[in-house]
Amino acid sequence: NFGLYGERVGAFYVACATPEIAGCVNSRIKLKIRTTYSVPPLHGARIVIAILSDPALRKRWEEELRVTRETLNTAHVSLAKALAAGGLDAKFGSKRYGLFTQLYLNEAQVSSLEKEHACYVAPGGRINVSSLTESAAGKVASAVVSVLK
Repeated sequence: NFGLYGERVGAFYVACATPEIAGCVNSRIKLKIRTTYSVPPLHGARIVIAILSDPALRKRWEEELRVTRETLNTAHVSLAKALAAGGLDAKFGSKRYGLFTQLYLNEAQVSSLEKEHACYVAPGGRINVSSLTESAAGKVASAVVSVLK
């Protein structure tokens, strides 16, 4: 995974007076953006080719990827252990991968995390663990335990 998020970014918003107008606008926008989907930019592909075809760059990328993977795995394990220490059940301790984990929180619990603990999570309790240290995992887990119990 090269995570080339910056190679194709953007958003387009249109406020319409009626659903009928919104449908027409949506149809026109889809016609305009079709070429972007059909013929994507080559920048990302060229970056990947440059890295994978140069042994030194590939070795550096593989090392960065290993470190990132270990950091994420450590964050997941730290959070799971801290949640288990707070008495939460096994669904929080199952093996997790990637940038995110799911805490299975309802709207009131998410709101309580924000208002009472300054802990901000996406609806449903989805959190990004990429910068979660062992210490921070303990603090987040303590806040989650307090809103779930």
